[in-house]
Parts: sequence; structure tokens; C-alpha cells
Amino acid sequence: MRLLHKIGGHPIIAAVRRMEDLNYALDSEVDNLFFMGGTVKEIVDSVRLTKEVGRGAFVHIDLIRGLSNTDRESVEWVAEYAGADGIVTPKAHLIKEAKRCGLYGILHLFVIDSGALENGLKLCHQLEPDGVELMPGVIDKIIRTFASELETTPLVASGLIRTEAEASAALAAGATSLSVSDKALWNLSFAQLSG
Repeated sequence: MRLLHKIGGHPIIAAVRRMEDLNYALDSEVDNLFFMGGTVKEIVDSVRLTKEVGRGAFVHIDLIRGLSNTDRESVEWVAEYAGADGIVTPKAHLIKEAKRCGLYGILHLFVIDSGALENGLKLCHQLEPDGVELMPGVIDKIIRTFASELETTPLVASGLIRTEAEASAALAAGATSLSVSDKALWNLSFAQLSG
């Protein structure tokens, strides 16, 4: 299944930074969760609960305590022991490793200047990640640029999206979905955001 089919059904992905927010995320309308914190044990338990209710689970591998964010073995661990659907990382070699392990690999990019924009697009063309997470997610111009360059690659806008208007603007600019930590936005639908 292409990543677009996995994350494209609902505009919001719950960015779970604290494990105490997990139940709220699982009770919300989101189809997918990005785990952006916690320990390895918490990730195993959280992914299991997420999968039990039929939701997608993606691990921001660089943000999990107890995992090396440089070793390919960490990606293997996410696949074999945590049982997640994919990883999110800024590291090219881990994206390649995710593909080898049968995981979705979402490339996390901080686009803070024109150099980062050019290098990010170049890296996307070289790696062909399953998806790209763009930060900050409130810069419509950057989202439009990536959307026009990477027409078939799902784009997840992330970071600093705090209002319904900001969420609508990111989607209108070409984001496939949005990774947000603000629980007040987790139940928004495409219909609510396309007005």
C-alpha cells in the first residue's frame, strides 16, 4: 500500500509527544499517530494499543529515549519489536533502512532557508522517500514548492500549526496531511478544513 493511501484519509495525524495523550489520540478521529517521544518500552506498548484499534503508528526514531538515532539496528527494532508502520527521520541512511525492513520511511525536513529548500528537494529526488514531513508546517510557499516538485510524494506539514486557519492553509498549499500536537485540532475533517 502506498503511504498516500495510509495517511490520506484524514487530514490530521496526532503528534503524540507525551504518552498520557495516547488515549485521547485513540479516542479522536485521527487515522494515524506519530510518536514523538517516550521510551522504548512505552513505544512498544503504545504501538500495540494503536494497532489494536486499527490506527497507523509511525515512530519519530530520533526522539525516542533508548534508541540510537544513527544505527540501522534501531530501524530493525521498530519493525520487528515495536511493530510500527513506519519511521520519521531526517537521516537519509535510516530512510533506506526503513525500506529494507518493510517500513514506510518519512523524511523529516527543516526548511528554514533557501539552502535547506534546495538540499531538501535534492535529497527527496535521490532518496524517493515514501513521504516527506515539512517543518515548519505554516509556510505555504515551502509546501507549494515541494508539492509541485514531488507530485506523487505525500507531504505532511508539521510544526507551529495551532489554528484551524493554519491547518486549512497548509492543506490548500498542497500538504497531504498535517502532524499536529494540539489535541483541539485532532478531530478536524477535510470538509471542515476546505472552507
